[in-house]
Amino acid sequence: MGTALKPGNMNPDDLVGSMADTIDQEFDQLLRNDGLPGLSFDMSERMVRDRRRMFVAIARGVVKHLVDNADAFSIGVPPSLVVHPTINSV
Repeated sequence: MGTALKPGNMNPDDLVGSMADTIDQEFDQLLRNDGLPGLSFDMSERMVRDRRRMFVAIARGVVKHLVDNADAFSIGVPPSLVVHPTINSV
């Protein structure tokens, strides 16, 4: 599990493991699941760069929104899931 959100960038090295890359891979898989042609990932193609630019923008926007609104999140553990240490554990 990662410790930081990585939105991605247009540099191919910055896309690896990024949110933008994950979005692109999932889009490709959805197309293939519906029997449609998969996507090209050749960054020398203009259409690939345009698609990736859109996914980078979406990922950056999502990460920025999450960071800017971090106080909107709270994590709670239901009492039924709290682990109580046993007194006589041997």
